[in-house]
Amino acid sequence: MSFSDACRTAFRAVHDSGARQAADIGWIVIHSTEGDTAQGAAAWFANPKSGGSANLVVDGAECFRTVPDLVVPWAAPPLNKRGFHIEIAGHSSWTREQWLAHRAALKRAAYKAADRAVRYRVPVRKVGRLGLLAGRKGITGHVYVSQAWHQSDHTDPGPNFPWDVFMEYVKENVKAGSL
Repeated sequence: MSFSDACRTAFRAVHDSGARQAADIGWIVIHSTEGDTAQGAAAWFANPKSGGSANLVVDGAECFRTVPDLVVPWAAPPLNKRGFHIEIAGHSSWTREQWLAHRAALKRAAYKAADRAVRYRVPVRKVGRLGLLAGRKGITGHVYVSQAWHQSDHTDPGPNFPWDVFMEYVKENVKAGSL
């Protein structure tokens, strides 16, 4: 399966907040599944007990669309409606080396992030807590959304997530123009 292949729709998340417009999307929010496979996280979102959802769930081998692009997931309030949410199979407790050992998952997520950045005119830049509070659009992590607005306590994708490598992959995909 290529990174550009359509994501599977085998699992539809139970939780969402209805439709949104493409113009609503101003951020791409990166999450870690706290599990080892995209399929496991996608199946969990299809369970009424899950309490959450995301637009895409990826790992090194697969991508699942659990909520359509123009449907609001339950992912990282208050950026549920304004964010396009991508879960990467992995753990917020991972070291940088553990994340880098999963380069295929990082590359798949970066491809999907680049595609949505172009599609929804999201600036290809990392935005942290202060940038979020200032209204800077871009690519962020659930941890920064939590730190900015305190509506959740999530710390994913974790302090050792290789943002430099991930953002370089995103930029390479945008520059290649093959999205």
